Amino acid sequence: MSMPGAQPDDPTTDLRAQLIEKILIKQDDAGRWGYDEKQARERPEYVHYSPNYRSTLWTLVLLADLQAPPDLPQAHAALELITAHFWDAENGIFGFPNRSHFPIPCLNGNMLYLHGYFDNGDERLARTVDFFAAHQRFDDGDFRTPKAHPYCGNRSCYGAHTCFWGAAKLLKGLSFTPRERRTPAAQGLLERCIDFVLLHEVCFSSRRPE
Repeated sequence: MSMPGAQPDDPTTDLRAQLIEKILIKQDDAGRWGYDEKQARERPEYVHYSPNYRSTLWTLVLLADLQAPPDLPQAHAALELITAHFWDAENGIFGFPNRSHFPIPCLNGNMLYLHGYFDNGDERLARTVDFFAAHQRFDDGDFRTPKAHPYCGNRSCYGAHTCFWGAAKLLKGLSFTPRERRTPAAQGLLERCIDFVLLHEVCFSSRRPE
Protein backbone atom coordinates (compact mmCIF):
# COMPACT_ATOMS: atom_id res chain seq x y z
CA MET A 1 0.00 0.00 0.00
CA SER A 2 1.64 3.25 -1.11
CA MET A 3 1.03 6.31 1.06
CA PRO A 4 0.42 9.78 -0.40
CA GLY A 5 3.55 11.90 -0.12
CA ALA A 6 5.64 8.99 1.18
CA GLN A 7 9.36 8.97 0.53
CA PRO A 8 11.29 5.85 -0.51
CA ASP A 9 12.83 4.00 2.43
CA ASP A 10 10.79 6.10 4.87
CA PRO A 11 10.30 3.86 7.96
CA THR A 12 7.05 5.63 8.82
CA THR A 13 5.54 4.46 5.54
CA ASP A 14 5.52 0.80 6.54
CA LEU A 15 4.25 1.60 10.03
CA ARG A 16 1.42 3.71 8.62
CA ALA A 17 0.47 0.98 6.15
CA GLN A 18 0.41 -1.59 8.97
CA LEU A 19 -1.84 0.64 11.09
CA ILE A 20 -4.24 1.15 8.20
CA GLU A 21 -4.40 -2.60 7.54
CA LYS A 22 -5.15 -3.27 11.22
CA ILE A 23 -7.95 -0.71 11.13
CA LEU A 24 -9.46 -2.16 7.96
CA ILE A 25 -9.49 -5.66 9.46
CA LYS A 26 -11.77 -4.40 12.24
CA GLN A 27 -14.43 -3.18 9.80
CA ASP A 28 -17.54 -5.38 9.89
CA ASP A 29 -19.47 -6.75 6.92
CA ALA A 30 -21.85 -3.77 7.00
CA GLY A 31 -18.93 -1.34 6.58
CA ARG A 32 -18.94 -0.18 10.21
CA TRP A 33 -16.41 0.17 13.00
CA GLY A 34 -17.08 0.05 16.73
CA TYR A 35 -20.72 -0.91 16.28
CA ASP A 36 -22.40 -1.51 19.64
CA GLU A 37 -25.71 -3.33 19.17
CA LYS A 38 -27.01 -2.51 22.65
CA GLN A 39 -26.19 1.17 22.29
CA ALA A 40 -27.67 1.23 18.79
CA ARG A 41 -31.01 -0.02 20.18
CA GLU A 42 -31.02 2.43 23.07
CA ARG A 43 -29.73 5.52 21.21
CA PRO A 44 -30.14 4.89 17.48
CA GLU A 45 -29.56 8.53 16.56
CA TYR A 46 -25.90 8.23 17.60
CA VAL A 47 -25.14 5.17 15.49
CA HIS A 48 -21.86 5.64 13.56
CA TYR A 49 -20.91 8.58 15.86
CA SER A 50 -20.72 6.84 19.21
CA PRO A 51 -18.71 5.33 20.90
CA ASN A 52 -16.38 8.29 20.58
CA TYR A 53 -13.20 7.73 18.59
CA ARG A 54 -14.04 4.08 17.83
CA SER A 55 -17.18 4.40 15.72
CA THR A 56 -17.36 4.57 11.93
CA LEU A 57 -17.18 8.37 11.72
CA TRP A 58 -14.13 8.67 13.92
CA THR A 59 -12.38 5.73 12.29
CA LEU A 60 -12.78 7.36 8.89
CA VAL A 61 -11.31 10.58 10.32
CA LEU A 62 -8.37 8.53 11.62
CA LEU A 63 -7.86 6.87 8.22
CA ALA A 64 -7.81 10.27 6.53
CA ASP A 65 -5.42 11.64 9.17
CA LEU A 66 -3.16 8.62 8.51
CA GLN A 67 -3.26 9.52 4.80
CA ALA A 68 -4.86 6.28 3.72
CA PRO A 69 -5.26 6.00 -0.07
CA PRO A 70 -8.14 8.32 -1.06
CA ASP A 71 -9.56 5.65 -3.37
CA LEU A 72 -9.80 3.04 -0.60
CA PRO A 73 -13.01 1.06 -1.36
CA GLN A 74 -13.68 0.27 2.31
CA ALA A 75 -13.55 3.97 3.19
CA HIS A 76 -15.89 4.95 0.38
CA ALA A 77 -18.45 2.34 1.43
CA ALA A 78 -18.32 3.55 5.04
CA LEU A 79 -18.57 7.19 3.98
CA GLU A 80 -21.70 6.45 1.96
CA LEU A 81 -23.16 4.71 5.02
CA ILE A 82 -22.63 7.60 7.45
CA THR A 83 -23.61 10.22 4.87
CA ALA A 84 -26.99 8.54 4.46
CA HIS A 85 -27.39 8.39 8.25
CA PHE A 86 -26.40 11.97 9.12
CA TRP A 87 -27.67 13.88 6.07
CA ASP A 88 -30.54 16.25 6.87
CA ALA A 89 -32.09 16.95 3.47
CA GLU A 90 -34.43 19.60 4.82
CA ASN A 91 -31.64 21.83 6.09
CA GLY A 92 -28.82 20.68 3.83
CA ILE A 93 -26.43 19.83 6.66
CA PHE A 94 -25.30 16.78 8.65
CA GLY A 95 -26.74 16.05 12.08
CA PHE A 96 -28.28 13.50 14.39
CA PRO A 97 -31.63 12.18 13.14
CA ASN A 98 -33.44 13.46 16.24
CA ARG A 99 -32.02 16.99 15.66
CA SER A 100 -30.12 16.85 18.95
CA HIS A 101 -27.45 19.59 19.17
CA PHE A 102 -28.71 21.10 15.91
CA PRO A 103 -26.71 22.46 14.11
CA ILE A 104 -23.32 20.87 14.88
CA PRO A 105 -20.33 22.63 13.29
CA CYS A 106 -17.75 20.02 14.31
CA LEU A 107 -19.73 17.11 12.81
CA ASN A 108 -20.24 19.06 9.60
CA GLY A 109 -16.56 20.00 9.52
CA ASN A 110 -15.65 16.34 9.86
CA MET A 111 -18.02 15.38 7.05
CA LEU A 112 -16.62 18.10 4.78
CA TYR A 113 -13.13 16.80 5.59
CA LEU A 114 -14.03 13.19 4.81
CA HIS A 115 -15.78 14.03 1.56
CA GLY A 116 -12.92 16.31 0.57
CA TYR A 117 -10.19 13.81 1.44
CA PHE A 118 -11.85 10.79 -0.14
CA ASP A 119 -13.02 13.08 -2.97
CA ASN A 120 -16.40 11.70 -3.86
CA GLY A 121 -17.57 15.03 -5.29
CA ASP A 122 -20.93 15.06 -3.48
CA GLU A 123 -22.83 18.06 -4.85
CA ARG A 124 -24.92 18.32 -1.67
CA LEU A 125 -21.98 19.73 0.27
CA ALA A 126 -22.50 23.16 -1.29
CA ARG A 127 -25.69 23.44 0.77
CA THR A 128 -23.75 22.61 3.93
CA VAL A 129 -21.19 25.31 3.21
CA ASP A 130 -23.91 27.85 2.45
CA PHE A 131 -25.66 27.06 5.74
CA PHE A 132 -22.57 27.65 7.87
CA ALA A 133 -21.46 30.62 5.80
CA ALA A 134 -24.78 32.21 6.78
CA HIS A 135 -25.10 31.02 10.39
CA GLN A 136 -21.76 30.01 11.93
CA ARG A 137 -20.92 32.17 14.95
CA PHE A 138 -17.53 33.84 15.44
CA ASP A 139 -17.86 35.71 18.74
CA ASP A 140 -16.66 35.89 22.34
CA GLY A 141 -19.97 35.94 24.10
CA ASP A 142 -21.78 38.98 22.70
CA PHE A 143 -24.47 36.74 21.20
CA ARG A 144 -27.65 35.35 22.73
CA THR A 145 -28.40 31.91 21.33
CA PRO A 146 -31.98 31.93 20.04
CA LYS A 147 -34.33 29.06 20.77
CA ALA A 148 -35.67 29.23 17.22
CA HIS A 149 -34.17 27.98 13.97
CA PRO A 150 -31.32 27.84 13.03
CA TYR A 151 -29.77 27.46 16.51
CA CYS A 152 -32.76 25.88 18.24
CA GLY A 153 -31.45 26.70 21.70
CA ASN A 154 -28.31 24.62 21.15
CA ARG A 155 -26.08 25.90 23.95
CA SER A 156 -23.68 22.96 23.69
CA CYS A 157 -22.28 24.26 20.40
CA TYR A 158 -23.47 27.88 20.69
CA GLY A 159 -23.13 28.71 24.37
CA ALA A 160 -21.31 31.54 26.13
CA HIS A 161 -18.95 31.94 23.19
CA THR A 162 -18.13 30.32 19.87
CA CYS A 163 -16.81 26.78 20.24
CA PHE A 164 -13.22 26.83 19.00
CA TRP A 165 -13.43 23.13 18.12
CA GLY A 166 -16.37 23.74 15.82
CA ALA A 167 -14.60 26.57 13.99
CA ALA A 168 -11.38 24.54 13.73
CA LYS A 169 -13.23 21.51 12.33
CA LEU A 170 -14.99 23.66 9.73
CA LEU A 171 -11.61 25.11 8.78
CA LYS A 172 -10.11 21.66 8.39
CA GLY A 173 -13.01 20.44 6.27
CA LEU A 174 -13.01 23.51 4.03
CA SER A 175 -9.24 23.29 3.54
CA PHE A 176 -9.71 19.84 1.98
CA THR A 177 -12.31 21.12 -0.46
CA PRO A 178 -10.53 21.37 -3.84
CA ARG A 179 -9.97 24.99 -4.84
CA GLU A 180 -11.91 24.57 -8.05
CA ARG A 181 -14.97 23.56 -6.01
CA ARG A 182 -14.80 26.42 -3.52
CA THR A 183 -17.65 28.83 -4.02
CA PRO A 184 -17.34 32.45 -2.87
CA ALA A 185 -19.34 31.41 0.23
CA ALA A 186 -16.88 28.58 0.94
CA GLN A 187 -13.88 30.88 0.55
CA GLY A 188 -15.46 33.52 2.78
CA LEU A 189 -16.24 30.98 5.51
CA LEU A 190 -12.73 29.55 5.24
CA GLU A 191 -11.18 32.99 5.74
CA ARG A 192 -13.40 33.74 8.74
CA CYS A 193 -12.36 30.42 10.31
CA ILE A 194 -8.67 31.22 9.73
CA ASP A 195 -9.03 34.66 11.29
CA PHE A 196 -10.82 33.20 14.31
CA VAL A 197 -8.22 30.46 14.87
CA LEU A 198 -5.31 32.91 14.58
CA LEU A 199 -6.98 35.37 16.95
CA HIS A 200 -7.75 32.91 19.74
CA GLU A 201 -4.77 30.53 19.74
CA VAL A 202 -6.14 28.26 22.51
CA CYS A 203 -8.96 25.71 22.21
CA PHE A 204 -12.24 26.70 23.86
CA SER A 205 -10.84 30.04 25.01
CA SER A 206 -12.77 33.29 24.83
CA ARG A 207 -10.75 36.31 23.83
CA ARG A 208 -10.55 39.07 26.43
CA PRO A 209 -9.56 42.28 24.61
CA GLU A 210 -8.61 43.96 27.91
